[in-house]
Amino acid sequence: MKSRVTLTTRRIALIFAIATLAAVPAVASEGNWKLDADHSTARILLGENAVNIGIARVGGNVELDAANPGNSVLDLNIDPAGGKLITFKSRRATMNRDGKLEVRGDLALRRIVREVILNPGEDYYGPVYGETIVQTVTRQVTFVLPVRDRGEKTEITAEARIYRENFPELFAAVHDVNWQPVVLDKACEMPPPSEGYAGASCTGTVVEPDRGPAFAQVGEDYHGFETARPKGNLLTIDLKLHLTGGYREHVMGGN
Repeated sequence: MKSRVTLTTRRIALIFAIATLAAVPAVASEGNWKLDADHSTARILLGENAVNIGIARVGGNVELDAANPGNSVLDLNIDPAGGKLITFKSRRATMNRDGKLEVRGDLALRRIVREVILNPGEDYYGPVYGETIVQTVTRQVTFVLPVRDRGEKTEITAEARIYRENFPELFAAVHDVNWQPVVLDKACEMPPPSEGYAGASCTGTVVEPDRGPAFAQVGEDYHGFETARPKGNLLTIDLKLHLTGGYREHVMGGN
């Protein structure tokens, strides 16, 4: 009698479990976020007052995993003039108390320099330049960003704050860069040949640096309005990342 009751109980539990699975659709996640390099940018801000000295494109790879934040990847390169001046390789990702993702990794500064040979003497006729040398300096940096777990397209921001004493080479490098304007969705058309030919006609959206409010310093040496000067020894890399793809929910077992 006891065995029959146990068997009946097991059958009831199995039927209940099947009914529950049929009533509640199962959700499976697949896919991952991908970086849209054509619309992702980085702003370089100097000082506690965040003076924007330049904007550059951002390429690379972004993988955000909300279910397992430790699996997230942030590998980036920042190109101010068509070259990889700054690269970031993530090493460890964790969630902080504010529910944001902290990605710690190696920020590498890559500079191409030419060796200069000076030989002062009676026959000195100026510096002699040797071969170009690639110099790389790497420091550990942390980017803070929100996590996205599903969707079709989104834009997120990420920020890294670096003080001069922790990366003095980076401060010197960003001052030396000839920051070029970033144009999004650039498209050019060649007009038909004519006497008034003036080259290709291009359209696009220019991303202008926000250099802060202008101010006038009145005095004997007054020469017009000036933009704000950086205050303090802080450098901020402010990323605006456009992501596509993401995790998509697929409902199984529902109508």
